[in-house]
Amino acid sequence: MAEYRLPWNPREGIIYGCVIAALSSLLIGGYNVYDSMGYTPDRIREFLTDYMIMWPVVFLTAFLLATVVVSRIANAVVRRYIGPNDSANAYICFNIIVNVLLMSVILSFLGGVIGQSMGNIFGGPPVDLAELAENWPRIWPRNFCIAFWVEMLIAQPAARRVMVMIHRKRMGSEFAE
Repeated sequence: MAEYRLPWNPREGIIYGCVIAALSSLLIGGYNVYDSMGYTPDRIREFLTDYMIMWPVVFLTAFLLATVVVSRIANAVVRRYIGPNDSANAYICFNIIVNVLLMSVILSFLGGVIGQSMGNIFGGPPVDLAELAENWPRIWPRNFCIAFWVEMLIAQPAARRVMVMIHRKRMGSEFAE
């Protein structure tokens, strides 16, 4: 039986990945930019304006990293430990854990490079790679926790819902959830 919550072909895979990358980069990236660049609640308008300028770069980075690098590694790991008799939910949960682990490890550093580069464009200091590397052990656990819950509760369910909607439309009256 086909799994209606997951992509069936590469085109759907791109849609699925875009939904996840859009929501994750908006929420996780937005939080990190807000936190690391010293915005305060009274400067929320400034933050939103600045982040909407930065967000396309953050989205593209997250999407490309996830689809070109991380998904291949994650799929290999998931295939190794999840068997054909395991449930779709086991596959989904394990896939989320592996993807979030890999993405958070990489983006806790790369996101800092992107954020500082964009911040430099807005008049901030230049990128300090040594500082980013020094801060990584402190930043990564927090990013992993934030990313895990954003993925589990918001991004992945939204992407799966989009897949169900696409499959429902395609299948018409044959659709059974």
